[in-house]
Amino acid sequence: MFLDIPLDNSDSKDEVADWVELHAIFEENEVSKTEVNSAIEDWKGSEPEESFINDVWLELERREFLYGEKPPFTVASSVIVPKIKWEDNPEYLMCLLLSIFGNPEDTTATGKLFERLSGEAIKNYLGGHIIIYGHPSKQNVNDIAKALCERFNFQPSSNFKDRGLDVIGWKSFEDRRPSQVIVLFQCAAGHNWKSKLHELPIEAWCKYIAWGYDPIKGFSLPQIVSHEEFEECSFAAGVLMDRARIYRNTFNHDLGDELRDQIRTWCCNKISALRTES
Repeated sequence: MFLDIPLDNSDSKDEVADWVELHAIFEENEVSKTEVNSAIEDWKGSEPEESFINDVWLELERREFLYGEKPPFTVASSVIVPKIKWEDNPEYLMCLLLSIFGNPEDTTATGKLFERLSGEAIKNYLGGHIIIYGHPSKQNVNDIAKALCERFNFQPSSNFKDRGLDVIGWKSFEDRRPSQVIVLFQCAAGHNWKSKLHELPIEAWCKYIAWGYDPIKGFSLPQIVSHEEFEECSFAAGVLMDRARIYRNTFNHDLGDELRDQIRTWCCNKISALRTES
């Protein structure tokens, strides 16, 4: 199976579900309960409880629903069946790889690529506009205020860098006036996303710009937030854009050939590196 890389935590139904998704999409083949049971037994040296495998399947069924009308896989009683080709939808595979393997080098390039993907999902969700903070060139707060037709107050000290802000999304009335729906998003591509849930200081941004109506905050991540943690995470971070919501808002959407090609190249390079490591 995929690279023969074991899970870090084969006791987690969420991590096992990620692993099953990855095998199905990458190998373009069904994954059965029997195969998952055998893989876990090989890793742990003992067979998992039947109830655990059933919990993994329930989680996959939940995800199938979360992915929307055209999910990347469908769940049957004993197998999951892939429904898309990853080469055509590399953004889904990128999110899966980041969810499972993280961004251990914490590379700026990977983080920025995930921000751009998140921005496309946010734009499609809002049916509006986005600014990727620092892409394609560095902006200052005055630039952002002008783009949104909001009133600039002052520029934060350079010591504070981006102040936790990665993507600005807004739904304009196209009349060059303030008082509009605005969401300030932070994006987290790595495994340390929970430590970043509180990092975007919305109160500070409400001082840098005199918004016509205060923005709300949001958070984008390549994982699927568990049912048990979803509400608490949203209390902390605002509007959550997890993998299922990114998929819903990028699948069959035009991301532009350049971005999709760059994500596809990233996936190929990541897979090549994993093969070398294994």
